[in-house]
Amino acid sequence: MAGIPYEPSTEMAMGPKGKLPWIEYNGRAMGDSNLIIEFLNKEKGVDLNRSLRDADRAVSRAFVKMLEENTYWGFGRCRWVDAKDKQFEMFELPWLVFFFFLKPVTKKIKKFMWAHGIGRHSKDELEAIIEKDLKALSNFLGSKPFLMGDEPTEADAAVFGLLAEILWTIPDSYMHRVVTEDCPNLQAYCIRMKERYWPDWDQLTGKTKKDQ
Repeated sequence: MAGIPYEPSTEMAMGPKGKLPWIEYNGRAMGDSNLIIEFLNKEKGVDLNRSLRDADRAVSRAFVKMLEENTYWGFGRCRWVDAKDKQFEMFELPWLVFFFFLKPVTKKIKKFMWAHGIGRHSKDELEAIIEKDLKALSNFLGSKPFLMGDEPTEADAAVFGLLAEILWTIPDSYMHRVVTEDCPNLQAYCIRMKERYWPDWDQLTGKTKKDQ
């Protein structure tokens, strides 16, 4: 999005903070998306938020934090708890291999959600909370091409990152229904971001427009 050259890695090793994603820059490993963006902004002299007023930057940050600290956990439960049996098909791994990987992941997700507090809600309560998050995002996006206006900003990286996973990895979930049926502008937004930044998406993932 910022035009910074990079080389992707297919390794699944966790970063220095025990999370994904992370980067290595001149031999230095750095974790946490927001800290990475701040570092690259200073190091490379870029700022995708340069057109935003202070009030717009505040709104942008609020939506990003809602998605990262709240909505994300709804997705985590959908994918790794409620739909765990379907994930091995996506990863194209033998069921036995995936089972030994999946069991500890599911356990960790439940543990983290409980510690966060959001895991203490009932399934219906959690789904209602997450649905309100997505509808708030949809209402704010409206008919704009990107979250904050006519051009992408830093927030769009976080928004697309989560919405893309909802749209293309948990097709039978309530979150997918909200994004595609209740809030179709979120689905259109995902397609728009994908086509702008990843024109080779279908080739790399082996999916066609018909599959989507």
